[in-house]
Amino acid sequence: MAENEGFAYQMSDQSTVDYSLITQERSAKLELLSHLLSNSTRAIILCGSKGIGKTTLLNVFQQRRNASWHTCFIQSRADLTLERIETQLMEIIPKTQTLVSFFEQLAAQHKKIVLIIDDAGSLAPYLITLIINYVSLHSVLNVVFVLTHDDLAIKTHSDSAIEDCHIIEIPPLSEAQCGDFLHHLAFKSIFKIPIDSITDSMIASLYQQTHGIPANIIAQLPRLAHPQKNTKTAEWLPITLLGLLVAWIVLWVLSGHNMPSLAPLHSLLKSLTDR
Repeated sequence: MAENEGFAYQMSDQSTVDYSLITQERSAKLELLSHLLSNSTRAIILCGSKGIGKTTLLNVFQQRRNASWHTCFIQSRADLTLERIETQLMEIIPKTQTLVSFFEQLAAQHKKIVLIIDDAGSLAPYLITLIINYVSLHSVLNVVFVLTHDDLAIKTHSDSAIEDCHIIEIPPLSEAQCGDFLHHLAFKSIFKIPIDSITDSMIASLYQQTHGIPANIIAQLPRLAHPQKNTKTAEWLPITLLGLLVAWIVLWVLSGHNMPSLAPLHSLLKSLTDR
């Protein structure tokens, strides 16, 4: 990975990818992404909720290393400009070539450069349109913008070119897939979750709380590894014991100092302490 003016880019060199999130549905999205990049010149928007795994999907895409593609990953920032993007492209070409000559060479070899603009919601207004127009002038370039649903709605108002983009939606995990992902995390995570504690009811509850978003599931790991003890009984037990003792004394007085049976008291105490 190299850096230029604070903006990071990388050339298809991801070495660690979490394949546990590449479900059948997401594999289909990968195939669609590859198909569109091979057969269309229109820009692509990879869209999904925050934390749903868009970057993971793109890491897998980069690791597949299509021989016809170079991949340039750009992390967006509010002060990113078209000129800085072009400067970063210069970083991936031989020192003896200009950007134009490198583009011509790639065209002759039937190769392309795929620009991946991550977190494109942070880009300045109208920059997406400028990037799309720039890419359209160079046949060797394709561009993929990564956006959340909220960012897509906002950017549609400032960048009309978005209306002509292909949009690929990344789906959340199903309840069953949440269970599979949780089992995977139980082995991999530093938070040791006992496998026998992962029940159907836990998975169902986790799915309802996280809506199948992987980042939300990961955020729940500390709680799942160290579940909160039921403190309600512990808080009320001293008060309950005191009340029972008072009741027993009252019964003792009312019975003429005859010792009342302790069986009901013993039974109630056992039911409280067994919770």
